[in-house]
Order: sequence, then C-alpha cells, then structure tokens
Amino acid sequence: MAKLIFKVTFLVIIFSTIHSCKKETKEIEEEFKEQIYSELSIENQDYDFGLISVNDTVLYTYHIKNISEEPLKITRIISNCDCIEINFDKQSLQKNQILDISAKFIATKDIIGSVNNFLLIECNIKKGVAVLSMSGYISETKK
Repeated sequence: MAKLIFKVTFLVIIFSTIHSCKKETKEIEEEFKEQIYSELSIENQDYDFGLISVNDTVLYTYHIKNISEEPLKITRIISNCDCIEINFDKQSLQKNQILDISAKFIATKDIIGSVNNFLLIECNIKKGVAVLSMSGYISETKK
C-alpha cells in the first residue's frame, strides 16, 4: 500500500511539473508574439575596399536607417576580426533617423591575400542581428 501511495504521489508531482512547464512555455511564446520589432535599411551593406598593401588603413562609414515606427535599438556591434575598430553613438533611432557606423580596417602582414570580414549589429529587428561586410585583397608589396 505504501508503494502505491508513493507511486501516485510521484505521478502527481511529475504531471504537475509538466503542466507548469507547458504553461511557462505558452507565456513565453505569447510574450514574443507581442514584441514589436524595428526594421532597418543599410546603404552599401557589403563594402569592397579593393587592393591595398600591408600597413594601409581603410576607413568606411556604413549608414543605418530606421524605416519603422518602432525605435531601433542597437545593443552592440562586433566584428569577426581584431583588425577592425568600430565606432558609433549608442542611441535609439526614431523613424527615418540615420546612424553612422565608422569602421577602420588596418591591414597587417598576418592577413595577406583575400579578406572578408563581418560586422554583426545586435539590435531589435526580427532576425536579432544585421550583417555588414568589408572585403578586399591585401598585398605584401606597395601598389
């Protein structure tokens, strides 16, 4: 009899835990459905700087525009390479406002040849991130 009571108690605990988890999952799904995302447009998202030499520096400015009613909030911007310095004003962009993102690429002897670097913009768009690219070719000798 004690084993039966134990088994019933155990099953009640299991089923109540499963029910609770399903309820929490539904609440989280509803929260995400209600979230309003922003939209952006990017002028020249893929920048090709062409042929440069070791120790050359490339400066380029990307222009990000909020094209939605919801404020665009950029959390951070990261690069896949330490060779790129990124500067931008951390702010929320209202509809039709433009943010300039400055990227400085420094060619070193460690990265000779074809390069293709990415900058990830973490923000409140549906995908969660927008991708910028900076590519070109680095020569060992001066052009």
